[in-house]
Amino acid sequence: MRFYLLVLLIGIIILSGIFFDYFGFTFDLFRNHHKALRSVVEESFLISIIIFTTVYFFSTAFSLPLGTALTLIGGYLFNIFYGFIAVIIGATLGALTLFVIVRSESMKTSHRNYEKSEIFLRIKTGIEKDLWGYLFFIRFFPIFPFWFVNVAPALLGLRLFPYLITTFLGIMPATLFMTILGAGIDDILDDHLRDGWGLFTHAGFMLGLCVLSILSILPVIYKKFKKEQ
Repeated sequence: MRFYLLVLLIGIIILSGIFFDYFGFTFDLFRNHHKALRSVVEESFLISIIIFTTVYFFSTAFSLPLGTALTLIGGYLFNIFYGFIAVIIGATLGALTLFVIVRSESMKTSHRNYEKSEIFLRIKTGIEKDLWGYLFFIRFFPIFPFWFVNVAPALLGLRLFPYLITTFLGIMPATLFMTILGAGIDDILDDHLRDGWGLFTHAGFMLGLCVLSILSILPVIYKKFKKEQ
C-alpha cells in the first residue's frame, strides 16, 4: 500500500511539472530576493549551505523538478566550489534515499508489471550486459529524466553500491556546468533584466547550453560506436 502511495505522490509531482513552471517560479522568486539571500549567506555561511543542501536533498527525494534552478542558485550564492559540493551532496543523498525507499517497497510487491514495459526492459538489458558502463551512461547523458533514472534501478532491484557510485560521479559534469553558470549570472539579476529572456542572451549561459547540447547528442555517437564494434 505504501509503495502505491509513493508512486502516486511521485506521479502527481511529475504531472504538476507539466502544468506548472517550477523553474520560472523558483527563479523569479530568487531574482526578487537574491540580494537578501546573499546577505544571509555572508552572515551565516555554514548554516546557509546546510539549509540549501537540505532543500536540495528533499527536492531530489520527492522528485521535484527544481534541480536546474537550485543548481544555478547554489552557484550564485556559494560560488563554484561550495555550490558544487552542496548540490552533489544534496542530490546524491536525495537520490539514495528515494532509491532505498522505492526498492524496499518494490521488493514487497508481488506484481511487477513495470518490468514488462519497453523502457524498463531496455534499461534491464543494458544493466545486465554492462552494469557499471550502462549506469554511468544514463547518468552522464540526459536520455531519461533525472527522477526516472533515480527510480528505475530501484524498481529493477539494483544493488545499492553501484547505484551510489554511479550517481555520485555521474551527476558531476552537468552539475559543474550549471554551477559555473550560476556563479556568473549577476547581470541577469539586475533590475533592467526583468524578463527571463535575459538569461538566454548571457554569454556564459549560452556557452553552457552549447556544452550540454553536445553532451545530449553523445548517446547517439556512443550507440553508433558500439554498433561498429
